[in-house]
Amino acid sequence: MACPENGSGRRPGNWLLLMLCCCLLLSSCGAAAEGNSGRAEKRPSDPFKKFVSAQNGLYYHPFLLNEPAGAEAQSYALTVLAETGPEPKVSLDAKGQSALRGDALAMSPLWGRYWLIPFRRADATGVLGPRDAEAVRKLRRKDGSYRDPDQDAKDTAALIGSTWAALEVLDAIGSLGEADPAETGPTAAWLTSRAEGTHDLSEAGALARSLRLLSRPVPERLTRLEAPRMAGFTSLKPGERIARLVDTYGYVQIQEAAGHRPEIDVPAWRQVLRHNADTLDYEQLFYAVHILRAAGADEGAYTDVRRRLERNRLDDGTVRDPDTYAGSLDASLWVERLRTLAGLPTEDRRLVTALDRAAVTADHSPDSGELLARAALYRQAGTSDGAQPTTNAANAECRAGRLLPGTVTADNASPWQRQSMACTEAGSTVPAPAVDRWQLDSPQQVAAAAALVVGLYATGHRDAVPAWITADALASWARNPERFTSVFDYAQTVRAHLLLGGEAKGALRAAMRRGTGPYKGCPGLPDLYRTGGDDPGCDLKTTWAVRALDQQAHGVLNALPDDAARTAARKDDVMDEDGNNE
Repeated sequence: MACPENGSGRRPGNWLLLMLCCCLLLSSCGAAAEGNSGRAEKRPSDPFKKFVSAQNGLYYHPFLLNEPAGAEAQSYALTVLAETGPEPKVSLDAKGQSALRGDALAMSPLWGRYWLIPFRRADATGVLGPRDAEAVRKLRRKDGSYRDPDQDAKDTAALIGSTWAALEVLDAIGSLGEADPAETGPTAAWLTSRAEGTHDLSEAGALARSLRLLSRPVPERLTRLEAPRMAGFTSLKPGERIARLVDTYGYVQIQEAAGHRPEIDVPAWRQVLRHNADTLDYEQLFYAVHILRAAGADEGAYTDVRRRLERNRLDDGTVRDPDTYAGSLDASLWVERLRTLAGLPTEDRRLVTALDRAAVTADHSPDSGELLARAALYRQAGTSDGAQPTTNAANAECRAGRLLPGTVTADNASPWQRQSMACTEAGSTVPAPAVDRWQLDSPQQVAAAAALVVGLYATGHRDAVPAWITADALASWARNPERFTSVFDYAQTVRAHLLLGGEAKGALRAAMRRGTGPYKGCPGLPDLYRTGGDDPGCDLKTTWAVRALDQQAHGVLNALPDDAARTAARKDDVMDEDGNNE
């Protein structure tokens, strides 16, 4: 949720959920992650470790690194930037602002608006306006409190939080100061009555901040609440540390609202932030930063924090959050294929553990392909108790042809290739398919033919390539990459041409370089390939296609890593531009 200038934070009463969901705080969390990472984490040279999802342990697609975080996470990140340096700016056009607003409100009609406050301050003024003030006012109850439609009307802690959020939204829009006393009076009375009995620092902080927004005094009993002690902090369990962080933030809110400087253990909290600037999630990062800022810590305390956030800012000023990316079976499968191409070990015990966890909660069926992908990954990454039944079931489906189209057409050739390759990777055989002929008169039709050829070779059915798909039929397409919008499709077309007897020399070699070279690399990932066109994101599937082509062409593209796969290429067969041995 967003965090306004003089105080913000989380919904009181919900911090237990945060404790359960987040791996938090400090070196013990990082040590635990390292200790549980398994074999893959011990490979310092593993180029794919950076794509391990913190959410589910599977690998995620690198193009996600060009996607901004959700509105809630971004609101924290933007607020941290504002608290530790110049006010951040974002440059979202009307369409981008509309999409951001829609995503936020889909999560919550109240908290969604609250998360948008920092975007409004960062020049995305279209995300929040007068109509939102009207929408928030409609959430006010007769007793003066505000209730999010999705929350329990009897949950006092949640009502305190939603009332505070509503007031922040109204204040950010500028309509709180113009509110009718008949409206704000009951709200102030309700807040004061709640303050009389609470001893919870998180609730007390929200109450104090809310009263300050209404220009009402903070009850003295709240200002007498003491800050949590930091003695023995490092010996606390992760959940206890989270509670200590949230409570300290609540204490700070109280003191700020009352006009006092918080009395906290600055050296201890500075050490917390220093050791965890790169590991805390954006919400936790905000709490730690705001605690120190309110206590007057010098600017040097935030150097690592700003470095992390600036590293994760996109061109439009929004912020990405790699820790929130969810991995997938599909991305994990492409990682294993890339490892195979590069001559790297595919055994990955950490991935096996993630597969086991995913299998427990997955909603899948044999015809969805999820079972097949899991079986292929188990076979490559290693075994577990769930591997054998998964593999047996997938293999039975593959041998019977139930996971594959019975007849390959231009429309289903690509799915057939993916499924047939996964069957082979799972250790099964697939029947040779029937094929309906189609014309090779468009990039899409040609790409379908290439997918069929590559799939047939991968599954041991090279003799089943239809007579109408030949190297000559693909030659002109292979020499003209400009006809394709997809680097993957072009790379597969050239590879199919080579598999069928074409040679990577002369004009074809120049075309190969022209069709793939300009798409190599994206920010932070210089060795991967982009999908084509203006898409800035790197892609595992496209990288695999280009590297597989390079392997077929014995390394003429310099796309393969400098490892076993590269040195295994038959260099004596590599031709120069004139067709001579190099």
